[in-house]
Amino acid sequence: MNKGNKSIVIAISGLHGVGKTVQAKRLAEAFGLRHVSGGAIFRSLAQEKGLSLIELSKNAELSDEIDRLIDGQVIEEGIKGNVVIDSMLCAWFLKDIALIRIFLSAPDNVRIERIARRDGKSYNEAYDETMAREASEINRFKKYYGLSISDVKDVCHIVLSTEDLSEDEIFLILKSYIQFKLKNILV
Repeated sequence: MNKGNKSIVIAISGLHGVGKTVQAKRLAEAFGLRHVSGGAIFRSLAQEKGLSLIELSKNAELSDEIDRLIDGQVIEEGIKGNVVIDSMLCAWFLKDIALIRIFLSAPDNVRIERIARRDGKSYNEAYDETMAREASEINRFKKYYGLSISDVKDVCHIVLSTEDLSEDEIFLILKSYIQFKLKNILV
């Protein structure tokens, strides 16, 4: 789908459990692009350090080193181009690079149900872990970057609630939108 030598960068942001990674993978495949997940980078770093996600989040509250490392990798991948990137803040960091910036949302109960099902945990366990991680992340975003989730949403071209849509429906909406944007951008 890459026309000529123009680089395609698509950024997908949103809170945990909205479908960022699932959709980013599908869109990358559909458009012949690479896929990079900020969440996967974070999980890999936690595993490397032998820490849980919550423990790594707590460590990240002590210094901006972890967040800046991960966000720096996201920016580097965006600069390389021809990629779909998903992370909570990537739309903001890539606002001058990404041709298309998407923000996915869903109510907390829907997000938590998805996370519990995906991770094989009880709803309560997924709720406690997700809310603790997000509280840590949201505080760090404000402290380190002066950003809120609303700031990220505000730089996006499309904001889509995934609440009552299937993965296939979300994919069709996003794919159609991207095709439309690329047709108008890459002429």
